[in-house]
Amino acid sequence: MRDLPFPGERPLPLLAGLIGWPVHQSKSQIIHEFWLRKLGLDGHYIRLPVRPGEVARAFRGMVALGFAGVQATMPHKRACYDLVDHHTAAAKALGAVNTVIVEPDGSLTGENTDLPGFVEPIAGLDLSGEQVTVLGAGGAAAAVIAGLVGLGARRLAVVNRTAEGTARLLGDLAATLEHCQVEAVGWDRAGEMAAASAVVANASSLGMNGYPPLPLDVAGLRDDAVVYDIVTHPHDTPLLRAAAARGLRTHDGLEMLVGQAREAFRRFYDAEPPKEADAELRGLLTA
Repeated sequence: MRDLPFPGERPLPLLAGLIGWPVHQSKSQIIHEFWLRKLGLDGHYIRLPVRPGEVARAFRGMVALGFAGVQATMPHKRACYDLVDHHTAAAKALGAVNTVIVEPDGSLTGENTDLPGFVEPIAGLDLSGEQVTVLGAGGAAAAVIAGLVGLGARRLAVVNRTAEGTARLLGDLAATLEHCQVEAVGWDRAGEMAAASAVVANASSLGMNGYPPLPLDVAGLRDDAVVYDIVTHPHDTPLLRAAAARGLRTHDGLEMLVGQAREAFRRFYDAEPPKEADAELRGLLTA
């Protein structure tokens, strides 16, 4: 547990939150507030709408107001990486920060909880010798790729609209991908790559409410393929519905969301989220 900013005293209420633009759609507040109430902690997790370009000012206010830290969603993950004072090993490896911790001296540490959050529901998979396909090359794709490599994958196909975006992502992950065979392709080859893959993971915004549908036909996927869509709005995406109709194993974005929130909660509140309440929590998130 981290040191307290005031010896012998823990300031109350315990404060943390989420910065993004927009943040109204986020379910993170539901998750953290649920755990706080279950544990009887005097704390709050607040959605904080921060405009692009205003992250540095938000950080100064966060420290002054006694926040333990904040999580970051679109479009602030890159800005958070650039503005914090320190980076954890995970944040350095992924080149992205989604959680900022206020240290006792007021300095800021950038963490990335997306990686353990993504892996949590598929931790038992052995992908040794397998190919995987990742759709998208944004900030979340880094955690998805690193998670799949950690499970043994050494052949990866990264599908993205622009070569520039893919190159930037692969550059950030150069050390992680040192012993991997990576093929960067456009959406015209998505079906071909996915058909040969043990895991197909959507880390793009396609299929999210307000965005175009994801152009992938699950008919060509392997019968043992795992389909993982990290989109949370809706959590039951057309991709996952089609995969489930084929009898394929599926995982949705709420699983990753809860997993990454669990890691952040430990850092913010020095407490362990009650896993025995996961079913009740999922009921709230899907209501």
